[in-house]
Amino acid sequence: MGSMHVQAISVAGQDIPVRVRDKMELPLLMPSVGEYPVYDPQAYEFMIADQLRTDAYREAVRKLAPGRVVLDIGTGQDAIWAVTAAQAGASRVYAIEVIPEAAKLAREAVDRAGVADRVTVLEGLSTDIELPERVDLLVSEIIGTIGGSEGAEAVLDDARRRFLKPGGLSIPHRCVTTVAAVDVAELMPELAFAPIMAPYVEQVFASVGRPFDLRLCLMGMGRDQLLSTQAEVEDLRFEDLRPGTTVDRVESRVTRAGRMHGLGLGIRLWITEDGAAIDSVAQWTNWAPVFVPLSDSGIELAEGDVLALEFTRKLSADGVHPDYGITGVVRRGETVIAEISWESPHGGGGFRENPVHRSLFPLPR
Repeated sequence: MGSMHVQAISVAGQDIPVRVRDKMELPLLMPSVGEYPVYDPQAYEFMIADQLRTDAYREAVRKLAPGRVVLDIGTGQDAIWAVTAAQAGASRVYAIEVIPEAAKLAREAVDRAGVADRVTVLEGLSTDIELPERVDLLVSEIIGTIGGSEGAEAVLDDARRRFLKPGGLSIPHRCVTTVAAVDVAELMPELAFAPIMAPYVEQVFASVGRPFDLRLCLMGMGRDQLLSTQAEVEDLRFEDLRPGTTVDRVESRVTRAGRMHGLGLGIRLWITEDGAAIDSVAQWTNWAPVFVPLSDSGIELAEGDVLALEFTRKLSADGVHPDYGITGVVRRGETVIAEISWESPHGGGGFRENPVHRSLFPLPR
């Protein structure tokens, strides 16, 4: 691994040291940012550059938009799916964007594409906006690194009830979150954020108003790091959503011996009902898997051990974004060999509460 340094970010007038790598190299450790009001052209271009995601969405929109009234929530600076829908033959398109600068750029993109007569860009939260008519097709890309972490369930349930015609269609169709034990000893012998990530960490902290143990994404973590089967939790079916508190009780069986440093959370996303799922652990996508740190030295697992987990989500104080928690045990036969506990509220919990976050945010000297 390359060398690293410590740089300071400012949060509420306080300097917070952050450990950062000197070079861009795999694995890339980064904060999960999509669930916070963190936006810049670089992040947007990174998302659009995900060819797997972009091609799947483009194919679905072109197939389903012709002749229909379309709503695109979170249209982004290029209004890419609103423009694609209009060019594919949609009769009318409403495109909603909450970030003022992105909404301005979206209007310019619509003008450049020559579809301003059919695309209306609306600025604000979709939950605060009224449309003049109901729509046939609802398009969104507010899927998080944990499937519902960007508030998709609450936002799209509101949109479905207020905007979508009975029998209307949704893109995407379904998303589940996956969870498995991971061994990251070879990937992360020394923890540090990717070089360009310190400003994003600063923005996430600023959005909450203080530092906290934020969710960590590890690009480069894949099936080679899995020690167990991937259990499916948080099953979001976008044509029939029911926001609220849920507890998914699942088991994951250890398939090879190793040292479990934590859990790997990924997503499986079906853009359309009959299409193949995009898997953020098995494939390279902009949805980098989430690393849930549990032990810096690792918990020794043997083939056949079982992780019995409870995955909890409930709406946070803002009524949109979920708070997440995982509890459970590792069993070897009838014997419990380890306990698992992780809390990740959207509004931030404690700070430096585990060895991984203490390493990433060292105390000032």
